[in-house]
Amino acid sequence: MNEKSEELVFNDNFLILTEGKNVEKIQNIYQKARLNISSQSGLPTNLRIGIQVALLKSIITLLDLGLNPLGSEIVPEYQTLMTEIIEVYVKLQPPNESNWLMECVQYGDKKAYHWDWKHFGSKELF
Repeated sequence: MNEKSEELVFNDNFLILTEGKNVEKIQNIYQKARLNISSQSGLPTNLRIGIQVALLKSIITLLDLGLNPLGSEIVPEYQTLMTEIIEVYVKLQPPNESNWLMECVQYGDKKAYHWDWKHFGSKELF
């Protein structure tokens, strides 16, 4: 599988996630963030897309929170996100007709809020 085939295609399904947002900015950040995670070559399509939508949603949520998705605190978290999704996929082996992709979107959203607290909010408390 070549690098081009690994890219997230911003088709109608993914545009739903970016509705009302600056799609060009999100695409640019997404492509830069992808450079910080392991290659997804050889992964099942459903898993690969799950990783992509989780990454995309985490970027969108970080932007909504006013955080830099390419900040030095955040970038290492993307590899962890990918690893966690792979671990869950291997355990569940979700069928294509499951709600796997929607769960990945929600997980990316939750992780962005967690990173906000972990790197920024928790320091305010202590």
